[in-house]
Amino acid sequence: MEERLYLILDSKGTPLANAVLESPPGSEVLQLQVLSGKVEQVMAHREIQLIGVDDGSPDRVGVIVRQREDKIVVQPTTALGPAARENLRIPTDFNSVAYPISGRWRGQRRIKAKDLSCGGIAFYSEVQLEDREIVEMVLPVTDSPLVVRTQVLRSLPNDGAKLPLYASKFVDLIHDEEALIRKAVFSIQINTAS
Repeated sequence: MEERLYLILDSKGTPLANAVLESPPGSEVLQLQVLSGKVEQVMAHREIQLIGVDDGSPDRVGVIVRQREDKIVVQPTTALGPAARENLRIPTDFNSVAYPISGRWRGQRRIKAKDLSCGGIAFYSEVQLEDREIVEMVLPVTDSPLVVRTQVLRSLPNDGAKLPLYASKFVDLIHDEEALIRKAVFSIQINTAS
């Protein structure tokens, strides 16, 4: 059987740990091995969310029913929809560049990522952007750098930083680009949790 890697989140969607599913994905109860010595952090919660790294892995909400060493048994209570993957935000810190689409400004501008999800990115920009403005940016965290279009949703409080902070969503992605971004998000979380 192929190893199925899962991300464990608390009931509010905060990442806790990574785990390997040891039982079949459709089982009545799921047995997981929690990785990197994080079982105590997981056990501090009764209800957890399980998001599979692979497209074919079912995403679930469940209740922890028992633990032995680094293994937990979870009783699934409900399935999670696709929004669970899109809303999973991973803090990250990389520098990149953005390019204008609208023509309101010209040239290449530096950006710095704050967090990344399967559905969008929060980033600091050296140029002022408008709500709903679309820019192209380079994502250097995918297997090979990926140029994607993002639409600015709103400006965010910038925590005292000198540059403005924006929330944006990815637009016009093809399936392969979505898969590469999802893989990058999970890889960042796996490396952070290790």
